[in-house]
Amino acid sequence: MKSPLGNLSLTLQLPLAAAALSLAVALALVTLAATSSRYLLETQQADYGNALAQQIARRISTALETGDLLSVAASLQRFVESSPATVVEIYDVEGQALGRAGSDGRPGEAHYEAPVRIGPDIAGRVRIALDTGSARESRQRFLLSLSALAVVLSLLVFLLARYGAARLVGRIAGAAERLALDGARPPAAGISELELLESRVEALPLELLRPRDAGAPSGEHYRTNTVLYLHLASLAGYVDTLNERNLHRYTDRLHRIIYAAAACYGGKLQVARPFGLALCFAEGEGTGSATLRAVACAALVREVAGTLEAGMSLSLSMGMAVGRSELGPGDAADIYPGLYLQGVLDELRDACLHDREHVLVTEDAAADGDLAAHAELRPEKPGFKRLAGFADTQQRLLERQSALLLARLRGRREAAA
Repeated sequence: MKSPLGNLSLTLQLPLAAAALSLAVALALVTLAATSSRYLLETQQADYGNALAQQIARRISTALETGDLLSVAASLQRFVESSPATVVEIYDVEGQALGRAGSDGRPGEAHYEAPVRIGPDIAGRVRIALDTGSARESRQRFLLSLSALAVVLSLLVFLLARYGAARLVGRIAGAAERLALDGARPPAAGISELELLESRVEALPLELLRPRDAGAPSGEHYRTNTVLYLHLASLAGYVDTLNERNLHRYTDRLHRIIYAAAACYGGKLQVARPFGLALCFAEGEGTGSATLRAVACAALVREVAGTLEAGMSLSLSMGMAVGRSELGPGDAADIYPGLYLQGVLDELRDACLHDREHVLVTEDAAADGDLAAHAELRPEKPGFKRLAGFADTQQRLLERQSALLLARLRGRREAAA
């Protein structure tokens, strides 16, 4: 069962916990001070009381030796008047009272005794009473002052912790807001900031981001690549109709869309044909198979381009096709970089020229198990299938990435304007 404290905001939970801990430590120190002060007070009172008893015993020893009880009584009375003792009594060796001076004070008085010696013999004993009430009251005032100081320190700790907790909660709330998916429900009343952050993280399709074992490396493994070909159909029609400034802005917009989408899935961009770009995805360089990442990247480009196109006077139409190359694009050390991709690129370009509406996938690429588990493909034309949709988790990830890219691209557009 959840405790009532768990329903409070962190701006109260953390300060209350810090103040409670501070108060507990302070009260423990007050308890230690009370114990030590009581022991010290009792020791001092015992030393003082015994010294007073021995002093009066020495005074009356001579009078007691001569049997002058009147002188003994006078000595006792003078001692009561000149010392803190409230009662002074003298007894013989048999316990019979020989004299008494003073009156009983408040209950709880401390009593001390000392022997009366005549030469080497003990002729009796003296018993005195001391009023320790004022000392106890002083000690109680001291302990109350320490307790009040402990409470004040706890309040100060609460205020300081509340300030720090407010800053921490602000950062947690900001992180939770950034992790919120589009269309996410508003947080329920009474939910703490940590619970809100946990719920936002649980709503993310994190299972798609977990790395998969790419297997042992081999020559075939690192050469096999998946290629996403993009035919910029609209650009081909604008080259001769737009002025240089508008054409530059248009191509810059296309480049930002494609480059940002490629960065999301680890694709390497290169110019492959006139008005044609190729994105190469290698196995083991990202989460998910290379084919799944290529198809998801194509869907992300189409989603972002379609949304931006709705607010533009120009078209962002492009054809997309995904295929596999067994030998990969090569690198700068090759005499003819990209030579092994040419056959695949020609096949994908021909498919894009005949279909600009769908994301096409070759039969060998469609056989990828990871792609089949996260995407729905339907037959389109001989040798190709088209993308019909994604599983829920992959679709949520796509929507989240699309929202982030759109926010970034629109922000740059407004800054440029």
